[in-house]
Amino acid sequence: MAKTIVSPAHQVNLVEVYSSQGCSSCPPAEKWLEQFKSHQQLFKKFIPINFHVDYWDHIGWKDPYAQRQFTQRQQRYSHLNYIHNIATPGFVVNGKGWNGWFRGKSLPIDNQKKVGKLSANIDDGLIKVQFAPESETAIKMQVHVAILGFDQITQVTRGENRGRDLSHDFVVLGYKREKLGREEGQLSTQMLLPTTNGHISEKQAIVVWVAEQDNPQPIQVVGDWL
Repeated sequence: MAKTIVSPAHQVNLVEVYSSQGCSSCPPAEKWLEQFKSHQQLFKKFIPINFHVDYWDHIGWKDPYAQRQFTQRQQRYSHLNYIHNIATPGFVVNGKGWNGWFRGKSLPIDNQKKVGKLSANIDDGLIKVQFAPESETAIKMQVHVAILGFDQITQVTRGENRGRDLSHDFVVLGYKREKLGREEGQLSTQMLLPTTNGHISEKQAIVVWVAEQDNPQPIQVVGDWL
């Protein structure tokens, strides 16, 4: 499979949801994500991503999608004061905490900022990423790549959601990150695609974003169905 996806020059927004199968408050947030699968502006203006954290695993149910690094990502947002608390469900839109979901608010998507074009070429298990920032920068950057799964169903037998069949969309099945190098005025790297850690999803998507090293806030994002 060969595929190339390219962002606009204006900033695409990453909509991050922090969730857990061990949290009884999370299923409504997971249900809310479902609507975006058919949204007209999906991948054009915004891209949702569903990170499952591991800090609920100790109460009786180990979430099969949870990864420690997703918990650390949420903690980093808190450390940098981009979010006010670490909780599930937790929402970060365009790198800043958002509590509007709890009040039924619409997503605060903002595509006004011109940041540069991000492209990803996928071929034979490899992905080559190039970012041409709108202005010259000496800041060290990383690229993040995630494979998302859809229509994932888990029968939960313990913990706060015991006895429930939980459904997940935009859930991260595989993730990796790597430093971006400099090549002819662009930032670029080539890497292996993330593995999906044994998870099977007939419908998958990929999301790629660039950010400063040690700062989780995305600068530009691109994604599409696989």
